[in-house]
Amino acid sequence: MLLSIDIRNFAIIKSLQLDWNGGMTVITGETGAGKSIVIDALGLALGERAEQTVVSAGANQAEVSAVFAITEKSGAYRWLAENDLLDGDGVETEAIVRRVIIKGGRSKCYINGRTVTQTQLKNLGGYLVDIHGQHAHQTLLKTKEQLSLLDRFANHQDLVSNVTLAHQQLAEIKSKKLRLEQEKQARDSQRELLTYQVEELELANPESSVLEKLELEHKKAATSQDRLSIASAAIEALANGESQSSLDKLSVVISQVSELLTIDPSLHGVAETLTDAESLLQDAAHELESYRENLDCDPEKLELLDQQLAQFHDLARKHHINLTELPDHFLKLQNELKQLQSDDAALERIQNDYEEAVKTYLCQAKLLTSSRTKVARKLEKLVTQKIQPLAMEGGQFSIQIKARENYSPLGMEEVEYLVSANPGQPLQAMNKVASGGELSRISLAISTITSEHQLIPCIIFDEVDVGIGGATADTVGQLLKQLADGRQVLCVTHQPQVASYGGQHLVASKTKASNSTSTTIAQLNQEQRVEEIARMLGGKTISDKTISHAKEMLKQ
Repeated sequence: MLLSIDIRNFAIIKSLQLDWNGGMTVITGETGAGKSIVIDALGLALGERAEQTVVSAGANQAEVSAVFAITEKSGAYRWLAENDLLDGDGVETEAIVRRVIIKGGRSKCYINGRTVTQTQLKNLGGYLVDIHGQHAHQTLLKTKEQLSLLDRFANHQDLVSNVTLAHQQLAEIKSKKLRLEQEKQARDSQRELLTYQVEELELANPESSVLEKLELEHKKAATSQDRLSIASAAIEALANGESQSSLDKLSVVISQVSELLTIDPSLHGVAETLTDAESLLQDAAHELESYRENLDCDPEKLELLDQQLAQFHDLARKHHINLTELPDHFLKLQNELKQLQSDDAALERIQNDYEEAVKTYLCQAKLLTSSRTKVARKLEKLVTQKIQPLAMEGGQFSIQIKARENYSPLGMEEVEYLVSANPGQPLQAMNKVASGGELSRISLAISTITSEHQLIPCIIFDEVDVGIGGATADTVGQLLKQLADGRQVLCVTHQPQVASYGGQHLVASKTKASNSTSTTIAQLNQEQRVEEIARMLGGKTISDKTISHAKEMLKQ
């Protein structure tokens, strides 16, 4: 429950510190005195969106802090433990939330003295306080809020989360599927071109080794006639010339050295060298002869090689690359074709994934539909019973569940609240048949019922009893008093009948100075409560009869 709140420089509250009791607390005061500002400040401390205007005039920042008592079994305790923000580990502990709004729009959020995000603050706030604003009856006309309220009453957030997650996964897969389908036509055209190009290159087989071998063979064939002429000239010069050849001349030299050797034995080494040289020249002559005999000077082969090489050059020009780049380009085209084929396979896979995602979504959505249908029938009965004593005798409340036309993160249905305010009237949409007062009473009935079925320890009603009075207002006070049995209920009200049921009574008042206006809130003792209830009953003129009436209300 809420133990205390400290407000500084928030709107027209300069400084305010309040301690809160359990049970039912009422806040009253003149119109415009600032009764609801305390509720707005608490909402800010619990992560609601902040406006720059909340900072008091002349101040640099606004600050709101609140202290809550929490138990070990509460949702708030578990959330704090899961987020490593728990202060202490006893059966009972405290949660201290703090929000600072700096002039200019920036804000700082704290839980138990540690900096947190606004989202974290709001998540914790959902376990601590349930605020029903003064415009709840207006938001209740929105079908989205009607669905949200039904889900909160059902307390099946796990089912809603499962549907939301399944829809998110379905949407992601669908987006990928649509993208691949949209790209399929372009891929088909590209694949047709690539298939033709790859097949054409495959026939030519432009591998590096093939090209190197072809160029070498072409070079040999193109120069075979020149090489034949050169080899023949070399052979002629070496051994077969018409004039004296190199071997002939060497034979003469060997003969002459042999003759000298008979006279001078020291030339023995020279004789051996010349003999070896003669043997080497003879070997070279034989190899050259063999080389000349093996030369292929077939012009048809050269023409064929010319054609093959020209084909590769044509392919290179066709792809706007150099001949040496053709092998790598061929490999690149093959990879691109494989990628396109992979994309086609991916489309097939994602189609299967999409069908599975649809099945998963429908399965989760049907579980949620079943739960909503069951809980809707229960809520119908409870609200119908609750509005009978609220000046709507014979009234009836119903929840219509309608199937959606498409998949939604909220499930496969929409809901619409129907009401018959008087006996014999047909059920119709609330905004068509209910007056402002009736809407307020229906909203209050739904708020009290849903709050009874939730585990949130502190419930706030901010002027939700507007548009009622007399015996109906007294019944509302009884409802709130019953709701406060075992939990904390804070109620901002204009109704003396409702205010008389409070266990703690606070009054808001506005003070005007020459250059400023401020709001203060004070706790009333029993005598002051009588005066405040009398004021609410009689306005500016308070008679003895009004005082007596106020005392009687408080006594009852």
